[in-house]
Amino acid sequence: MAKLKFYYGVMGAGKTTELIKTYDIYKRKGLNPVVIKPKIDDREGKQSGWGTTSSHLIKDPIPAYYFENIKDEIWKLDYSIILVDEAQFISRDDALFLTDIVEKQKIDIIAYGLKTDVNGNLFKGAADLLVLADETKELETICETPNCQNKASMHLRYINGQLDNSGEAVAIEKGDVTYKSVCRSCWNNARKGR
Repeated sequence: MAKLKFYYGVMGAGKTTELIKTYDIYKRKGLNPVVIKPKIDDREGKQSGWGTTSSHLIKDPIPAYYFENIKDEIWKLDYSIILVDEAQFISRDDALFLTDIVEKQKIDIIAYGLKTDVNGNLFKGAADLLVLADETKELETICETPNCQNKASMHLRYINGQLDNSGEAVAIEKGDVTYKSVCRSCWNNARKGR
């Protein structure tokens, strides 16, 4: 039975590394995996249509299709499994459409993405996938705060080296943007200036 799976975690938990590993396994079996990404993700540069994706652990990029409207564009692709990178950015309509592919085409879909934004709110795409997925799995890592070994579950965003408390869920093209994956306690302390 085909399934929609959602693998989520904080930044640095290995989501894209896991996606690339899965892509490689299917390729070596002679199957035809396809990686798709919402066009909003521009960390690999602004891309539309075919581009690439890579991981900080696996530097060799793999092909990825950057979509603006998944319903119109998926038919251009040939696939035996669909891997969705940066799934937190998909819409509810996209998530429902993915369930249609699973149910009607009997194609497995594995989506990888963040669960929450820097404010501790569920990303819309993540919320929909948590509800609609047949299986969910958290990919874990530890807090990046020195001397803390708690499980990282939150993010802090820094713009030009300063902690960003603007309340914006996404900061694209805002300057030198970096992130830190931290536990809830370190997240609370940082946001309160402790």
